[in-house]
Amino acid sequence: MNIGWVPKKDRDNREIPGCWITDAGYTVAEFLVDDQQVYTVTAPGESVAMAYRSGRDGVVQAITDRMAGLAVAKFEGEGA
Repeated sequence: MNIGWVPKKDRDNREIPGCWITDAGYTVAEFLVDDQQVYTVTAPGESVAMAYRSGRDGVVQAITDRMAGLAVAKFEGEGA
């Protein structure tokens, strides 16, 4: 599945650095944790991240699994 991302904008229509919104309304934000790049994935209408992933492929997999109604592990390597 191809998921498009565009930069997320604030209420003043300015791009938020390191933050994107997908075609399906999921918010993806990039952070550094102990010098490692981590992405949070927040479902539409939610305020807490549903998943934390180390790369784009993991983000896309978490979103496609959630959209398919499958359980999604909060952290990579955990059982859902």
